[in-house]
Amino acid sequence: MNKQKSLEPHMYPAELALLLELLQSDSALPLPAEAVSSPSPASSLDWKEFVALAHHHRVYPTIQAQCAQHPQLPEQVKQWLMQKYNRNAFTMLQLSGQMQRLSAVLNERGIRALQLKGPVLAQLLYGDLSRRTSKDLDVLVPMEQAQQAEELLLEMGYIKTQSVPRTTENWRWRYNHESYTDERTGVEIELHWRLNGDAGKEQGFEELWSRRQTLAFGGTDVPMLGMEDLLIYLAVHGARHAWFRLRWLVDIDRLVQHRLDWSLLRKLSQQYRCEHIVGQALLLSANWLGTPIQTDMMYWTERAHARELTVRVLPFITNRVNLCPEPESEALAKPYRSYQYALKKPGQKALFWVRKLGPDDWDMQTLPLPKRLYFLYYPLHPFLLLYRRTQRRTALQREVEQ
Repeated sequence: MNKQKSLEPHMYPAELALLLELLQSDSALPLPAEAVSSPSPASSLDWKEFVALAHHHRVYPTIQAQCAQHPQLPEQVKQWLMQKYNRNAFTMLQLSGQMQRLSAVLNERGIRALQLKGPVLAQLLYGDLSRRTSKDLDVLVPMEQAQQAEELLLEMGYIKTQSVPRTTENWRWRYNHESYTDERTGVEIELHWRLNGDAGKEQGFEELWSRRQTLAFGGTDVPMLGMEDLLIYLAVHGARHAWFRLRWLVDIDRLVQHRLDWSLLRKLSQQYRCEHIVGQALLLSANWLGTPIQTDMMYWTERAHARELTVRVLPFITNRVNLCPEPESEALAKPYRSYQYALKKPGQKALFWVRKLGPDDWDMQTLPLPKRLYFLYYPLHPFLLLYRRTQRRTALQREVEQ
């Protein structure tokens, strides 16, 4: 395909270019040393920056095997990568054990659950738990069984460490998960009742369950999303976070090289109005990781909206910024909010403004009122919104000054 000049990775720092090269050449077996080329002489590379990039983008276990055979990487960098790889292998084994335990108990209680990422994604896409990082387990259950699943987690020794506001009746539609942590092991579980927040249109649980696939872990069958649903989920997740970690893009690269039902994917992306988001994911993967663009993919990659969104996320990827849960500064927050708005289709933008103009949970947290006075939130909403923005800007300014 003809690459747009602004998407070319060689236009960016040499350390990032080397990282991308290693990710492109990644395979189950290390490449021979003579097959590896460097975009710049080793003496001109800032190896501290290279290490920082590998850590920030969470791809150090993915490139470890390649780096071990790379003729120009300093021994100190290789040792750092090996240490991080070993720690990640332990973490992933721990997560896998907790996932098997949780899957078995959920099954015994008759609670259907789909693993979204974590060990199942590492095993499916990389063939090895240790070659992808995960900080937690993401589990999707039917909305009507979310309360039952929460009670089960509390019985298992987990404590709730992140909850969502429940002041409005539609809170389960505005938000999509809460977090729980096992204090003994430190393992965190995000319990989802929807794939994504903000009440956007998405596949329902019954539909996802009907297309599920199953992976075996230590004698336990663990259900996960089907391939086409998984691609949409990963694309939407990466897009919402502006792809500020390359790990999410590497997932897309690995996934599209599996056998996919492109006609089903086309039907689903049309139904859930995310063709532009799938196109963005494929374009980024093709331009940055060399993912082959098949004829079937052009339905998404040739969309103007997808190309526009692709260019808009480049500053977030290349400047090593953190956008989760909030942008690091107001300077980042403004373009990030603009990008988030650009992700929406016209109907979604209209719904956004309808919600924006009405009171929300944050109003009720900012100024708690008795239920009989809830009607006051409508005239007070713009003032409370302005107050929160002022408070956030003040807090960010203090951080900068410190």
